[in-house]
Amino acid sequence: MLNSQWLKTFVKLTETGHFTQTANQLGMTQPGVSQHLKKLEQQIDAPLITKIGKGFELTREGELLLGFALKAERQEADLRAAIQQDDPNTGEVRIACSGSMALYLYPKLLKQQSLHPGLLLKVEVAPNHRSLQLLQNNEVDLCIVTQQTVQSSLVQHHIGDEPLCLVVPADFEGSPSVFADLEALGFIDHPDGQHYAERLLTPNFPEISTVSADLRTTGYINQLSQILVPVAQGLGYTVLPETAVRSFEAQANIKIVELKEPVSDSLYLTAKKHRTLAARYDWFSKKIAELCGQMSSS
Repeated sequence: MLNSQWLKTFVKLTETGHFTQTANQLGMTQPGVSQHLKKLEQQIDAPLITKIGKGFELTREGELLLGFALKAERQEADLRAAIQQDDPNTGEVRIACSGSMALYLYPKLLKQQSLHPGLLLKVEVAPNHRSLQLLQNNEVDLCIVTQQTVQSSLVQHHIGDEPLCLVVPADFEGSPSVFADLEALGFIDHPDGQHYAERLLTPNFPEISTVSADLRTTGYINQLSQILVPVAQGLGYTVLPETAVRSFEAQANIKIVELKEPVSDSLYLTAKKHRTLAARYDWFSKKIAELCGQMSSS
């Protein structure tokens, strides 16, 4: 690393063209200026100036070093300006959340980027543990998870609750409150299907002993946006978070069943406790909380 103080002296010397003037402007002695120049020459192992009478000219190495020093000064000035100017409408916004939350939030959050092209929204779809890991590794700055964490380095705010929904075809003729009728229709499974069904169906249908044994599966799909397609076509029922259900295009072909024992997941907006977020995150944090709050009250 080249000494920044020596570089500053060298740049001033090239501006004044005179050792005494350089010393006066920097509050140094003339021997001090000469010493800084000598140390720089030792660092790069090459002469920087050629003395001509009472003046001097830069050597080839001196010209190269001057270009480097001026570029470094500009970069430092740009850095200081960027630090001081925290533009709320410029920069990356990095968020991690579940697939169902991404379906619900992403199109709504993108409207802010449409209004302010200087923003760049990046959403990573990941389960709880992966979202928290991304946050800890500084790969994202905010995440939305459905579990409280015991990690003291993180801070969480409860922003709403995400209901789980039993979804049947719109023209389902059986009784959704009778498990035998659901069984006759069949369960459309997905990566979280068994887990969601366990949480929502067992409190509402006492006849279910174990989901894995009692559910008759009539389909499986691991693409979140496609899970409700077979339901809409009358091929089965499924259980999904409401965010995923409300994001499905063919709403007229599906129906959410009201159950006696509703089940919801708490939603927590999570960030690093000692990491100050840029101003651009203010709008996104508030909007996410607003949208999740609306979902909970709907």
